[in-house]
Amino acid sequence: MSVKAIGAHAAAASCTEVVQDGVVLYQDHPDLPVLPASNMKLLTSTALLDKLGPNYTFTTALRALKAPVDGVLEGDLYFVGGGDPLLREPSYATSVFPPGSTEGKPVFTNVTDLVGDLQALGVHEVTGSVVGDDSRYDSLTSVPGWPARYVEEGDVGAMSALGIDDGFAEAGPPVPEGAPPAVQSAGVLTDLLRSAGIDVVGAPVEGLLPAGTRLIAKLGSPPLGEILGEVLRESDNTAIELLTKELGLKEYGSGSTAAGLRAVRADLASDGLPVQGFVNADGSGLSRSDKVTCALLVGVLRRAGPDGLLVRDLPVAGRTGTLAQEMQHTIAAGRVRAKTGTLDDVKALAGWVETTPGQGKGNPQLASPVVFATVLNDLATTLPKPTESPADLTSRVAVDIAGFPKVLPVARFGP
Repeated sequence: MSVKAIGAHAAAASCTEVVQDGVVLYQDHPDLPVLPASNMKLLTSTALLDKLGPNYTFTTALRALKAPVDGVLEGDLYFVGGGDPLLREPSYATSVFPPGSTEGKPVFTNVTDLVGDLQALGVHEVTGSVVGDDSRYDSLTSVPGWPARYVEEGDVGAMSALGIDDGFAEAGPPVPEGAPPAVQSAGVLTDLLRSAGIDVVGAPVEGLLPAGTRLIAKLGSPPLGEILGEVLRESDNTAIELLTKELGLKEYGSGSTAAGLRAVRADLASDGLPVQGFVNADGSGLSRSDKVTCALLVGVLRRAGPDGLLVRDLPVAGRTGTLAQEMQHTIAAGRVRAKTGTLDDVKALAGWVETTPGQGKGNPQLASPVVFATVLNDLATTLPKPTESPADLTSRVAVDIAGFPKVLPVARFGP
């Protein structure tokens, strides 16, 4: 990105790399560690696909000490979290689509299906309470170092193995505001059951699953490949942080952010990617301690390929996800598939672009796509009154790539 476009200070703190068929078309500070914002999700997702695989699923369960008899379930009903990052109510699942998006149905796990399962068993009363158990992961519901405003502004919800609606779901009375996520989720399920005509006698609480319980109902998630598509397309911070904890659990036996981050670093290094200067303080890119190079971003995208699992569900310019409103009515619309990233003073975009076919009769069709990453840092120091927004600047890079190369008619090269 030029000094003229963003100023000398920001230009020195930013990076760009553009590659086609393994040939570098353009680069500027490609090995400079920069704040990646949500482009970090590309790196976390790479490790998730490598280590867990695209068919990995999550299970949320209802368990009890006794089977229901004549429609009555004696004692407590245990609501056991399996770490499902997309456990949602239908109304919330559809609300994440941005205006103007051309997406189809949302990918999520419908928590209300558990109510239907109990109804199918003929249950009409639970004599105890719904008890929420989110012990699959550690008790930290946020990442150390994150400012409190991230939760207050809705950037991320409480991280819990039993979170509903990205950790934002609140049951309301009698569950007090600010109650732990397991209690909130137990309260949501209690309300859903009562609304369906199933009487729950006790108030929702949290607790650990005791020994000797039996499975009453279970709810499986979509496969990880589909989950990541939703997470990357909508840039879901809570979901990717839960997936980071799951990675830590599977790789090191600890459902913690720290273990998951360690697994990401180890995986990228084992892939032979350029990890010099890479720092991941979280899985989502919300931390201002995160550092990534454009060379690393291009490396993971090239490894995945333009049609790979990592790329296939990324936002599409002018069509879906966080790019639904970007690059509309440009040559890039429908042909740029890329991950966005935004923090204060930071704007990033990285992905694949379908190039323009040759222009003019007899010219070759240029089929090779182009992979790129551009990450702008320190924008506020040089653009107090920008003539062009940071979003427009990163989009302009993608639009320019979409028109490359603008081939002249063959006749122009004749004698």
